[in-house]
Amino acid sequence: MSLAIASIAMVSFAQETVSEVVVPTVKNSVITNSFGSNWFIDVNVGGQVYNPVVTRGEGMFDHLTLPAISAHVGKWHTPGFGWRIGYNGYEIEPYKDADAVSYYNVHFDALFNVRNLILGYDEKRVWGIIPYVGFGYAGNLDVEGAGGKGKRGSLTGNFGVLQTWRVAKRWAINLELGSMMAKKEFAAPTSNKTSNGYDWAFTAQVGVTFRLGKCTWDNTPDLDAIMALNAAALAELNAQLQAKESENAQLKSQLAAAKNALSQAQVKIKQLENEPNYVDVAQSVFFAFNSSKIASKKEIINLQSLADAAKNSGVKLSVIGYADSATGSAAYNQKLSEARANAVAEKLVELGVPQSQLIVEGKGGVDVEKPARFNRRVIISIAK
Repeated sequence: MSLAIASIAMVSFAQETVSEVVVPTVKNSVITNSFGSNWFIDVNVGGQVYNPVVTRGEGMFDHLTLPAISAHVGKWHTPGFGWRIGYNGYEIEPYKDADAVSYYNVHFDALFNVRNLILGYDEKRVWGIIPYVGFGYAGNLDVEGAGGKGKRGSLTGNFGVLQTWRVAKRWAINLELGSMMAKKEFAAPTSNKTSNGYDWAFTAQVGVTFRLGKCTWDNTPDLDAIMALNAAALAELNAQLQAKESENAQLKSQLAAAKNALSQAQVKIKQLENEPNYVDVAQSVFFAFNSSKIASKKEIINLQSLADAAKNSGVKLSVIGYADSATGSAAYNQKLSEARANAVAEKLVELGVPQSQLIVEGKGGVDVEKPARFNRRVIISIAK
């Protein structure tokens, strides 16, 4: 689980925009819940047939009694295995035309959810089929000696199949077909007997189940997939770091070129302070790819020095924009070069240079400097 949380944090950091992070999980494997989770209670009602295979020519449903009532409380330890303890009972008819007798059967059953065992856990699965087997004790409340030797009861074996239909997160509808095997003559000492010497009771019931506590299961995180995801995230981070390092190197190169151009411009301006009509100086302002925005404050500082010199001398400045011909069409580069020239001219006006002292022009894409990024610039020079 710690690896899963670390993976989520790593992937979130590696992505600029993360809408949802999905942790990979192992198919058909779930995390065992706490003891207080996955409990359930159910209540059912239906009909019951006692010893349907009998002698004396009686029919199968001659021993049918209504209602047959049951209630259980149980727990699922895994999606495929659980248990329940419960009560079955009310009345049975030991033989045809006999008076019905009251009984109860308290039992413990082991439950096996076949669909979850075979197909794996699915929280949204509607239909479940659950065979069960168990044991218990049945007591006859009316007939003394019905269990043999004066006893009123018998140990029982319980078998059946339970089908469920999920109608909500906590509610399900049940259909249960069950059977109880008890000691012969359990219902009454004179009741009919089956060929194998046991009494049988078969029930068909419908009812509802209500789930208590947490009633879902969390899939087991796939550690191998998480480790692979972490490796991919680290590789992405390394790629981003390399890109940033390359960008930093480019910025340092542009800064060095700008400082050199500024130094040369300052020397020329000093030389031309008394010769305002002499043109022999140029200063460059560099731009990012596909951009006409002056992003660096240092570029503006450089323009301030040039603007002060122009104001003091009264000379005109030539502002010519360029683009990188290696990318973009000729028409697009022409517009981009004009936009860059206008951006620098607007900044010079803001710094105090009259518009009348500026000659603004865009030259489109060029392939003059290497690398190509040095062609993305505006050159300011003193014009006659």
